[in-house]
Amino acid sequence: MLAARLYEPYNLKVEEVQEPEVPNGWVLLKVRAVGICGTDKAFYRGTYPLRKKPIILGHEVSGEIVEVGRNVPKDVLGSRVTTEINVVCGKCWFCTHGLRTHCPYREALGITIDGGMAENVAIPYVNIHEINLKHEIGVFVEPLAAVIRMAEVEPPKPGSNIAVLGSGTIGLLSLQVLKLYAPKNLILVVREDSPKRKIAEKLGIAEYIVTFDEALRLKEKITPEGAGFDYVVEASGNPNGLNMALDLVRPRGVIAAKSTHGTPVSFNYTKLVVNEVRLISSRCGPFEPAIKLLEENIVKVGDMITSIYALTNAKEAFEKSLRRDQIKVIIKPYKILSIKVKLYRFFQNHI
Repeated sequence: MLAARLYEPYNLKVEEVQEPEVPNGWVLLKVRAVGICGTDKAFYRGTYPLRKKPIILGHEVSGEIVEVGRNVPKDVLGSRVTTEINVVCGKCWFCTHGLRTHCPYREALGITIDGGMAENVAIPYVNIHEINLKHEIGVFVEPLAAVIRMAEVEPPKPGSNIAVLGSGTIGLLSLQVLKLYAPKNLILVVREDSPKRKIAEKLGIAEYIVTFDEALRLKEKITPEGAGFDYVVEASGNPNGLNMALDLVRPRGVIAAKSTHGTPVSFNYTKLVVNEVRLISSRCGPFEPAIKLLEENIVKVGDMITSIYALTNAKEAFEKSLRRDQIKVIIKPYKILSIKVKLYRFFQNHI
């Protein structure tokens, strides 16, 4: 099968690889769409060290079940599904106490084991969730679940003043989820001349869409005593994002950390302590509520899809994803092999 494998930062090759095995309790997905997320970009740029070399990246996967291992019901064949990222042991203390995402023996799809930027991917059946969504929309289930988890860890109170730093996928999903908590003011902080601003405006959710300097001035006007926002989401992907959040949050407020850029950061620890700011972090979340929000079109993601590439153009897709005007870049191994793919395979086999 064809797959995009990352050997070193910026060294991504589309090549023929062996089909994955389908062990007992696993299924094989025919990948229809896979999103490039912030972690994938961090691996590609080299800010997040590769855990496996080479590796097939990709954990935001939507596809169809085409093969099942033993102890998996055959009637799931053909189901349209998405998959959780963590492959866990199911037996350790964490797994048996409802903390599967922190299993010390876990593998992670597209991080420690081969992921979905391929024609097919194998995954445990317990990780699978059926969806009634277009495959391009299905890739948003995993990041949306991660945002829902953020709100589970620390739910904002109704009437809160909330600021979201960052207009990428997590930032725009956070806007939509946090709007459900009835905030008083919900603002989005974007970089100056951000090309993503129009997409955020089209969502029509944020009361204000401002630069960071504008947000500092706005804080003085709309928050009690000008002291800061009750809840700040740091989803900027900027190593200085935590300091920016500290400048916006009020004493005893909450900062929700959501960036996974892989770069070590320094921040004003004393300010965090003196202002008694609660710094929370979260990672993977529940799929079922995420699927429901997407299926019922409560969370809208169509305009967040900025580019779609064929698997054969995966390197071009990654380069495009690093541009400021891109939010979600999707790679699709097309259902019917294009002439380009056929020619690619011909030359691979005859050189």
